[in-house]
Amino acid sequence: MNVHKGVNHKMAVVPLIAGFLFFAVSELTAQEKPCIVKHPALSEKYSGDCKNGLANGKGAAQGIDKYHGQFRNGLPHGKGTYIWADGTHYTGQFKNGLKDGKGTLVTKDSTVTGYWQEDRYIGKRIVAPYQITRSISITRTTFKKIPGTGNYVRIKFIRGGSENIDILDFSLAHDSGEQYRLGQSYGIQNALFPLSVIIRFKAWNFFHTAQYEANLEFVINEPATWEVTVNY
Repeated sequence: MNVHKGVNHKMAVVPLIAGFLFFAVSELTAQEKPCIVKHPALSEKYSGDCKNGLANGKGAAQGIDKYHGQFRNGLPHGKGTYIWADGTHYTGQFKNGLKDGKGTLVTKDSTVTGYWQEDRYIGKRIVAPYQITRSISITRTTFKKIPGTGNYVRIKFIRGGSENIDILDFSLAHDSGEQYRLGQSYGIQNALFPLSVIIRFKAWNFFHTAQYEANLEFVINEPATWEVTVNY
C-alpha cells in the first residue's frame, strides 16, 4: 500500500513541475519581446520601461544617436538628454520626439538655453501666441486657430448674438498683409507675424440713444490661420 501511495505522490508532482516550467518559459519569452523605439535614429537598442510593446517611462535608447530619459508611446517625451552622432547634445523637455519646452542645446561652438516649440527655438522666454495691448469699450475678445492654409486673420464683430450691428466709422490698421472683407467679417491676408493690429469704430448704445467709441489693439505672434471674435 505504501508503494502505491509513493507512486501517486510522484505522479502528482510531475504536472506541477511541468506547469512551473511552462510559466517560467512564458515569462522569459515575454521579457525577451522587443520594446520598440519609434524614433529612427534611436531604434537599434533600448533598455528601460515598456508598455504595449513600446518604450514608455524611463529608459535609454541608441542607434545613430543616443537618448536617455522619459519616453511615451515609443518616443522621447518628458525630460531627457539627446546626444547626436557629432557630439551635439540637448538636455531638457521633449514632446512626441521633438524638443519642446525649456532646455539647453550644446554644440561644438555654442550653448543655447531657452525654450523650444516643435523642435524650433523660440527664445529665452515663452512668447504668448497673442496679446491684447489695449481694449476700450470692448466686452470680450477671443482668438482661435482655424483650419486653413496660409497666414491670415479673420475678424468678426458680435453684439447680442448678431454679427456686425451698428458699427460706424470703422478703421483697421495693421503692419503687414492686405485687408479684405468677406460678408460681415473683415480680414488680413498674407500677414507676416508677429502682426500688430489696431481697430477703431463707433457703435450705438443698447437703447440707440447715443454713440460711443471702441478701440482694440493686439499683437498675434504665432503664424497660423486665426479667427478673432470681438464682442462689444
